[in-house]
Amino acid sequence: MGLHDHPDKLRAAIQSALDTLEEERATETILLAYGLCGNGLIGVRAGRCQLVLPRAHDCISVFLGSPASHEAVLKADPGTYFYSPGWIRGRRVPGPDREAYLRACYAPRYPDDPEVVDDLIEADREIFAQHGCAAYVDLTNDSAAESYCQDCARHLGWKYRRLPGDPTLLRDLLTGPWDAARFLVVPPGHAVAQSPGGALLAASAT
Repeated sequence: MGLHDHPDKLRAAIQSALDTLEEERATETILLAYGLCGNGLIGVRAGRCQLVLPRAHDCISVFLGSPASHEAVLKADPGTYFYSPGWIRGRRVPGPDREAYLRACYAPRYPDDPEVVDDLIEADREIFAQHGCAAYVDLTNDSAAESYCQDCARHLGWKYRRLPGDPTLLRDLLTGPWDAARFLVVPPGHAVAQSPGGALLAASAT
């Protein structure tokens, strides 16, 4: 989650991993279980191997089976904030642990001015003011993660919703074939680029 906060760092980390994988001569295709992820994938380059990734906004689109399913949830309730086991693991999703994390980060910077710390935490709360629903995407039957999401909803005064996950998109990424409607295949010598409209992603020559 920390890398997702900094798209440039996410891009650099992924590129470094790809470059290492391509050193293995038997590797021909590398699958990326990412979406746009805050544009963190834009500019990632395929060197010797082809890359394959789902046409998705982020992991929630993947966990729900398609961007259309993701968008349908947001259309029905624009105030939805999505929780998943991986997102919860860092304890930085909206909820009591996020506030504790921020306080631990800010307090050493402003040791003589606790009001500044309080103001920064309040500003963070305002970022999520438009939300009112904590939606747990269930793909792994992780009862502890689901319970944590419920606790966050109670702490925030939000409603709670459990969304059944759909492993189809993730499974098809792993097994193929990769139809152009749902997957982007980036050939060697090309990079991931953003595409306007429903395609989301494209491949551009480097």
